[in-house]
Amino acid sequence: MNVAIVGTGDIVESLARLAAAAGNTVTVGGARGPEGFASTTDLATLARSTDLLLLAMAPDHFRGIVRELVPGPASRAVVATRGLEPGTGKRLSEILVEESACLRVGALAGPILPGEVRRNSPCAAVVASPFTEVTRAASQALHSSACRIYSSQDLPGVELAGALVEVLAMALGIARGLGLGVGAQALIVTRGVAEGSRLARMGGGDPRTFSGLAGVGELVASAALPDHPGFVRGLALARGEADPAAAALCQALLGRVGDLPITQAVGALAAGKARAAEVITGLMTRDNREEFDA
Repeated sequence: MNVAIVGTGDIVESLARLAAAAGNTVTVGGARGPEGFASTTDLATLARSTDLLLLAMAPDHFRGIVRELVPGPASRAVVATRGLEPGTGKRLSEILVEESACLRVGALAGPILPGEVRRNSPCAAVVASPFTEVTRAASQALHSSACRIYSSQDLPGVELAGALVEVLAMALGIARGLGLGVGAQALIVTRGVAEGSRLARMGGGDPRTFSGLAGVGELVASAALPDHPGFVRGLALARGEADPAAAALCQALLGRVGDLPITQAVGALAAGKARAAEVITGLMTRDNREEFDA
């Protein structure tokens, strides 16, 4: 199968390695792809000639690159970027359908980590789509002895989980940066699952999805790996560094569901509107509630 990967950063190399390990022909869209892989700058031709598009562009560039790709009605495309569009708060698969004739879309999420892929460590992810042919194509593209791919029909839930887990990974980094201990990290994970379930339910997804690879799976990885990107960003937030992109992501999530306390705290810190100690105090002094009260 011909697999095209469009985007930037380490995730492109990871996806290319996994697709090649699964026995596919890989082409990367861009001026310079990872070493050992063919690349092209003719994105429109690439979109027409591939069996599956894996899209790993940053959320703020996603809409513009989809316009360059011009995927058509016969295209099958899977979003492999975690996040929501800044400003609109839209899921990236929604933008893909809005900006092109492509309808058979899906999303990939889960702990596919560049360092682990380079070391050939086992990994896993979930691909979600209402179209079985899309989940089958993504499985053919990435499933091998190096990577297990699970399927889901919950496209909204997987995309929202992937976006929220970025924020929760930052929260874990903040906790570590402040020296709060593993108890605080356990609190973030468990209450983060509650936020994920609430977000999924309000966003048209399945609340159980956040308990899978797209949510808890990625959180376990972020807590265990000191070089996890979200965790590293959280360490910087703990040092008082602002992160406008993180603030925009939190704002987009809160635009969907206002009652996301951890997300709100991380957003305030990322926007420079609060200090880390104030954020932690605010979370710890909230009114108590039933543990499983959604």
